[in-house]
Amino acid sequence: MSDKKMVAVLIGIAAVLWFITSLFFTRTSSTNDIYLIPEGFEGDIRVNYNVQGAPALEKDGKYDVIPIRVDGTYDTSKPDMEYGLVTDQYFYVSHDHDGRRTPIDERCVHVRGNGSSEIGSSITRHNDLTITLTKCSEDFRAWGK
Repeated sequence: MSDKKMVAVLIGIAAVLWFITSLFFTRTSSTNDIYLIPEGFEGDIRVNYNVQGAPALEKDGKYDVIPIRVDGTYDTSKPDMEYGLVTDQYFYVSHDHDGRRTPIDERCVHVRGNGSSEIGSSITRHNDLTITLTKCSEDFRAWGK
């Protein structure tokens, strides 16, 4: 291969790598959710998205606020959850409605995953996680055990 062809190939490879890298870094997104969980709650949580008639999510800066009910659920009309780097924050909220938030240790939160269900032409997306008061550990965070 001639020197000119070799230079052209190397420039082409560099251009492709630059393009792929720029796509990756400019399209990175974050989940940015704040979960407000009733004080003392322990168990499974499910957030349902794209629920007709449900409220939209309120914002706290760049975060969506998800106020979990005492049964561990919340429904929102927002069509879908955010995907990407998980930047979620978890707080217990006092029962006396003073708005006091107590951070939950990330080792007490196991994110189980996302799913969806379909009824007719309506698709509801789900985000599932588990909160513990007694099993907080890296093992619980990773595996829910």
